[in-house]
Amino acid sequence: MDIDTKAPRTRRTPVIEELERLARRGRLLLLALPILLLGGVALGRVAMGSLAASHPTADLADSTPYFSELQRLGRYMEELRRNGAVTTDYVIMYRDHVASVEETLRRHGVPDSTAREVAWPLVEHAYRQDLDVALVAAILLLESRGQPGATSSAGARGLMQVMPGWLGHWQECGQDLYDIEDNICNGTSILAWYLKNSRGDERRALLGYNGCVNGTNTPDCFSYPDRVQRLQQEIRQEWEFLNGLAPVAASP
Repeated sequence: MDIDTKAPRTRRTPVIEELERLARRGRLLLLALPILLLGGVALGRVAMGSLAASHPTADLADSTPYFSELQRLGRYMEELRRNGAVTTDYVIMYRDHVASVEETLRRHGVPDSTAREVAWPLVEHAYRQDLDVALVAAILLLESRGQPGATSSAGARGLMQVMPGWLGHWQECGQDLYDIEDNICNGTSILAWYLKNSRGDERRALLGYNGCVNGTNTPDCFSYPDRVQRLQQEIRQEWEFLNGLAPVAASP
């Protein structure tokens, strides 16, 4: 007897036929999926390219803050200080940028311990505001003789004799004007603000910093810029003799 090895045919119902059609469509979709994905990526790149063309890179550059060499140094000094470890980088930074300032403060009568506390933040905040360190040191010495607790008859406080009305103008600065860092942060920010608004005219900026408007706030206040700039020059000359080390000069 011959045996038929073919599988018996089953009767197809409309439901089974519909399921088979759906299965074939699913297989086709799976086969087509990689092509669709590649096509989508290509279209996405084209779309992104056209968007980039409509937004030039100059716009992105404009939104990126520019930091001068001094400002980058100031930020780096802040990182080293906040780290709290006396690393090789800290020692090098102190030697190359801070030691001469500390020595100058001592030479002008500031006690050793205070000079050590003041020198680093003075340089750091001067750099962060793109200021000449010799200028900031001269203002600090003239204003308070390096005494953190100094208070004027007009109510100005601390090392750089900051008026309390300035508090809160700069969020990165603290509120205690008798604190060394808070005071220098506020003082250098005020000086930088006056320099910006006087378009770099140092004399006008110093008159503003001193509150010299009508000549009534401070006795003989119109001589203030001359006194600051003379001391600034003396400090620079001192640094020339301190092993040739001096902080980086501010850009003109």
